[in-house]
Amino acid sequence: MSTAYIICKVLPGLFENEYYVMVNHSSAYYVNRTNVLVSETPGKEPVDGKVLGYIVQTEKNKTLVQLPGEAVIGGVRTWVENECVTAA
Repeated sequence: MSTAYIICKVLPGLFENEYYVMVNHSSAYYVNRTNVLVSETPGKEPVDGKVLGYIVQTEKNKTLVQLPGEAVIGGVRTWVENECVTAA
């Protein structure tokens, strides 16, 4: 599987070394901060970010990605629009 960055919304996690990452308005994960890029530190409101993930499968308009972390809502893999995925 190749790596990619997936556009997401980011909030603080339960622990200091993690973020709560929301992808595609349908999936959420606790992810180690080293795997997330943010332009500002998240607070009570989510900030835009990119989470490092793995491309599992690509179709015409969507990409199946797997994120490194603990799934909170949804599964470990989720479908996202192709424009939400950039090369790592």
